[in-house]
Order: sequence, then C-alpha cells, then structure tokens
Amino acid sequence: MPNHQLRPAAVIDWTRVALPGVGTDTVALITGGSGAIGYRAAEVLVGFGARVAIMGRSPRRVAELAAKLPGTGEGIGVPGDVGVEADAMRAVETVTGRWGRLDLLIQSAAVGGGGPLLDVTAEEIDAMFGVNVRGMMLMAKHAARPMVQQGGGKIVNVSSVAGHQAGQRVVYGTTKAAISFLTRQMAVNLAPYGINVNCVSPGLTPTVLTPFDAEPGGAPEYGLSSRVAPPEQVPLRRYGTLDDYVGPILFLASDLADYMTGVDIVVEGGVSLASR
Repeated sequence: MPNHQLRPAAVIDWTRVALPGVGTDTVALITGGSGAIGYRAAEVLVGFGARVAIMGRSPRRVAELAAKLPGTGEGIGVPGDVGVEADAMRAVETVTGRWGRLDLLIQSAAVGGGGPLLDVTAEEIDAMFGVNVRGMMLMAKHAARPMVQQGGGKIVNVSSVAGHQAGQRVVYGTTKAAISFLTRQMAVNLAPYGINVNCVSPGLTPTVLTPFDAEPGGAPEYGLSSRVAPPEQVPLRRYGTLDDYVGPILFLASDLADYMTGVDIVVEGGVSLASR
C-alpha cells in the first residue's frame, strides 16, 4: 500500500556540496535577488566562495540583504529595474567593473497577480510582460556581451509551472510560457559563443511574489504564497522548498550541465502531471 503521509523535505547541507565550475572563480549576477529564490541562490553561491551581485528595485533592500550574505565569497547589491534597459546595462557594467567578468546570470525577477481573461487590463499586460519577458530579454542581451568577450558563460532563467498549465491567471501564465520558448531562442542565438541558456520552472513556491501593480520597492518580505492545492494533492506529498528549486538552478550553472542548452527543468513535485 502507498504511504499517504505528508513527506518532510530533505535538508541540504550545502557545505558538503561541490559543483564543478561553481566556486571561488565564479562571478554571478542574480535578478530578483531580493526575492526568496534569488536570495537563496545568492546565499549558496557566496557560501561556495563566489562573487555575487543581487539586483532588485529597492536600493535599501538589496544593500541590506547583500550585507547579510554568509560565506567566504563576496556579495553586493545592485539596484535597478530589469525592464529598464539603462538599468540592465548599468547592472552588468557594475559587475564587470568590480570583478572584471561575468560568468553566470540567474534571472529570477518576476511579478505576478492578475486573473481571468475577462478581467484583464492593458496595464496588467504591460506590467507583467515588462518585467517577466522584456526584462529577461534585456538582461540576457547585456549580460551576454561580456560572456561573448570572455569565451562563454551560463544563463539560467526562472519560469514557473504556471507556464505549463492553463489556469485563471491568464497574463502571468502566458508570460511564463513565453520564458520557456525565449530560453530556447536564447540558447540557439548564444550557443556559438559558448553560452548555455537553460530554465527552471518551480511549482508551489514558498514566497510572496511581488504583485504586478505594486509600487516600485522590491520584493515583499518572505512568506507563503496562496496555494492552488493542499499538500495532500501534490504527488510527492509536500510543497517545494527554496533548496528544491535552487538545486536545479545551480546544477544548470555548473560544468555538469555543459552539454545542456535550451532545456526547461520543471520542478513541481508532480503537480502538473496530476492535473492532466
């Protein structure tokens, strides 16, 4: 008989993890770095000895969070809006000006919210596409330039299981589906320069996502988002943790994924399978 009890999440001791190609020589820029997934990736990378810039819309918040990063590496805050090209360019220039290179771009900046098609507004469409799609393209464009000059690099986009399922949040889900295809387009464009572009699509994420209509100021404090299903309905019998998502992100950032590009890894405990 199957075990129907809720399953505890595994606790990852990152001090015992070694990923080839991710370490003291790594320079990373993380958009949405003041959000839960982005900041957790920054914590792990700095623990590996990497130099990491976290980017977010609130200067105060990114500076405070960067100062708290633990580990032997170095962390800085880079304020900016990914959907503004001047900010995207400035963020990359800040990183390369400080550390001389850029090896890894993790794109976790996103806004959410919205509802069904009959309630969609033009402002909602523009706001969500402006960050979730336009911002991702602009950041990749400018981050790729130093990667081309240095002979390679890694870009990891963060999408969502919402891009793989039709639902009521029509604009948000569409932007996330766009990211999956955008990843493949980027991969083809940048492969000749030795740049791998891949994607991770998290499921039920333990964070509050910034609403599309929020005032600029960065991500809210961490917390639990509204759930679309109780944990009993997740095939693996629990919600995802931040490390469940950061693990695949860093795998794609490492040399272990050197022959992977244009891939979207769906990390959601089987939720999308169960809903078919």
